[in-house]
Amino acid sequence: MGSLVPVPSAGVRATASATRRVTILQAALELFVTKGYAATTMDDLRLRSGASIGSIYHHFGPKEVVAAALYVEGLRDYQDGYMRELERHDDAEAAVKAVVAYHLRWITSNPELAKFLFHHREPELELASKRPLRSANRRFFSTVSGWLDSQAARRIIRSLPRDLYYGLWIAPAQEFSRAWLLGRTTTPIEEAAAILGEAAWQAMRANP
Repeated sequence: MGSLVPVPSAGVRATASATRRVTILQAALELFVTKGYAATTMDDLRLRSGASIGSIYHHFGPKEVVAAALYVEGLRDYQDGYMRELERHDDAEAAVKAVVAYHLRWITSNPELAKFLFHHREPELELASKRPLRSANRRFFSTVSGWLDSQAARRIIRSLPRDLYYGLWIAPAQEFSRAWLLGRTTTPIEEAAAILGEAAWQAMRANP
């Protein structure tokens, strides 16, 4: 049962504002995925979210800023989970396989958001998201690169040019994810995660 102590009005306003912000983003996601970013208007967003145009501008701004916020927050959520998988596994093999499984799990848990992240990179959206993405990407790539460098220095994984690790580690799972989102796969996600995780480890592990 909740507390009977009155919540300060500032707290109420903050909660209401946060709730409205999430509602606008969710409405934007539904519209961008079903109708398309270019075809979606601010009036569509007003009707779908139940928020006034003034409220949408207060929380975000024009359509491209709403889309940029959705893109950045979705990508940050993915990146945070990825980094947690690296941190929670001391064993490199377990970490490599866990990240592959996490990637597939995140896609299947957030299919609409995944579709938006994969397919919506219009120039105005890319421009609007470039600055806020910079800090998130810096933190993410610094963490992942540091982990790779540490494992390679200990000769647990192969020492490779940085740009090749993605192709060995995540790219196969990413391609499977794209096919899954289009309904073109029959292999269960758990089975795919196990097979692709093992393949990633065999490709990345140092020679005995």
